Amino acid sequence: MKKGFNLLKAQAEPPSVWSKMYDWVLGSARIIIIVVEIAVLVAFVFRIIVDLKSKELNKNIEQAESVLNVLHASELKFREIQAKTSTYKMIWDNTPDYSLLISNINSLLPTNTSIKDLTISISGVDIIISGTASKEKEDDIKTLENNLKSNSIYLTGSVLEKLQDTNSQLKFTFKAGLVNIPNKRLSDIKE
Repeated sequence: MKKGFNLLKAQAEPPSVWSKMYDWVLGSARIIIIVVEIAVLVAFVFRIIVDLKSKELNKNIEQAESVLNVLHASELKFREIQAKTSTYKMIWDNTPDYSLLISNINSLLPTNTSIKDLTISISGVDIIISGTASKEKEDDIKTLENNLKSNSIYLTGSVLEKLQDTNSQLKFTFKAGLVNIPNKRLSDIKE
């Protein structure tokens, strides 16, 4: 037999729909299926991780809620203390600082004075200063009166109301109005 060269391509019958599908399943579909399976596997792993984190967060939330329930009563007491403290601060800040007034009055007393039993009463915007002095040192009362009248920092309208003579003592009472008394400040307190 003679063998020869056939340069013509062999003619095959056109592929059927089933053979095309079979070729596609063996080629392109296999890659798509592998990609889909990998995506499903990644989603499954991701879901497991999310579920574990969710359980851990739920445990943390339960622990935090139990701590909050335990500390609830303490927080109410703390808030009550804060309210009382702010009220105390407001009262303190709105209260006149009479220590400056008393220091000022003390500075107005004459040196080497015979004035004793000095009493200072404050009622609203009025102040009453009373005390006793020996009869021989009646000038101490006059000096105090002049000093009170000349001092306009905290006092206004200082008037000698009573001067009683008893045995060897003179009892006196001054009445004046209060002005420009600064309020206390918690920040001014020295530790």
